[in-house]
Amino acid sequence: MKNEMTLDKTGLTIPGSELAECGMAGVDLSAQMTHSLLLLMPREMTALQTADALAGLFDAASQLVSALLDTCRMPCCKNCDSDVREFDLDAVPAPIRKLLLDSGCCPSLLECYLEEGDVVYAAE
Repeated sequence: MKNEMTLDKTGLTIPGSELAECGMAGVDLSAQMTHSLLLLMPREMTALQTADALAGLFDAASQLVSALLDTCRMPCCKNCDSDVREFDLDAVPAPIRKLLLDSGCCPSLLECYLEEGDVVYAAE
């Protein structure tokens, strides 16, 4: 898929060819907006379509987790203080914070990126 969607002041435009490539041409779509995510999916789905949609969500989530872990993986530096102090990570939802920290994310680096607002993910 070339991802030829456009977003301007009139709205989001997705060419029919893009929708056809995803098997969604002529499908009644539902838009869900939550957190920093806009999700377009069929309003009604079979069990197979639902499983396929979950696989797509899993792939997207894996990419985002990998981006954060690649940025904040331990050991981050020689003098890291991650074992000796508390970190302000409240902006990260608790289940996501647990996943990241259990996967080797340095809380010190994560806190720094949260404070600075640095970009840690860019779509290809």
